[in-house]
Parts: sequence; C-alpha cells; structure tokens
Amino acid sequence: TDAAGGRKVIFGKGTKLTINSGSA
Repeated sequence: TDAAGGRKVIFGKGTKLTINSGSA
C-alpha cells in the first residue's frame, strides 16, 4: 500500500491492478 499516493497495488495471476483507496 502506497500511503504517499493513496494507492493500493494488488498482484493477482500476474496482473497488476492499481486501485484508488478512496474508490473502495
């Protein structure tokens, strides 16, 4: 979790997804 950017990076099956913390 990148607190500086407020972004959460999730790795699943080789797929990198960037989700905004304020989005859910």
